[in-house]
Amino acid sequence: MRRLLFFIFSIVLLVMLAACSSSPAATPEPAQEDPGPVDTPIPPTPEATATPEPKQLPETSVLAVLGTAPDTTYKVDLPSFAPMTIEQGDLPAEPGQVEARWYVAGDRYVVAYVGLNYAPGDFLCPGNSILTAAGFLHVSNAPTDDGACEGFPTLTNDPVVGPVVCQGELLYVTAIPSSEQGLLFGTLEALTEDGDLVGLTSNIQSAAEMPVLDLDDFCG
Repeated sequence: MRRLLFFIFSIVLLVMLAACSSSPAATPEPAQEDPGPVDTPIPPTPEATATPEPKQLPETSVLAVLGTAPDTTYKVDLPSFAPMTIEQGDLPAEPGQVEARWYVAGDRYVVAYVGLNYAPGDFLCPGNSILTAAGFLHVSNAPTDDGACEGFPTLTNDPVVGPVVCQGELLYVTAIPSSEQGLLFGTLEALTEDGDLVGLTSNIQSAAEMPVLDLDDFCG
């Protein structure tokens, strides 16, 4: 009986060993590769809006510097207008600093005061005229700021005539018709707290062919 049991146990053990040896081995999962650092997409930088270049005044040969010729720098007690020397600081410009550049715009002369570096609150009273065989004609003054020309007998009431700031330049649309020929006067004046009139002026002969300034384009 023992032998029979041992024989049966041996057969069962052999069957179990055979079953274990015939079972397929577990397939190891393949190792996953390291993808490395992931590039984070960078949003495109918006293009910077280019600052438009300021427009330039046309070239002109009809120009003159203020305050460099005799009697073109003055300080007077109103209303005598006797030529004198201005004190530094009475005007936001010094003799020789500002250039009057002349143009034609439509049916009028226009002057640009280049080099002035005008700022609102300077309280200037620009003025212009033309000297012909008939004398001084089309004289006008107009304020850059309210009250800057208080008491001026030549203060204009023409809404077209007067100063305008374009592209950082102080221009003055004059009362002088572009058909006139003569000596053009470009002037900057101001009133001091003491009631004096201080000024810088210039003059230049007009030309038969004046350069044209398109105000709508330049000031647009």
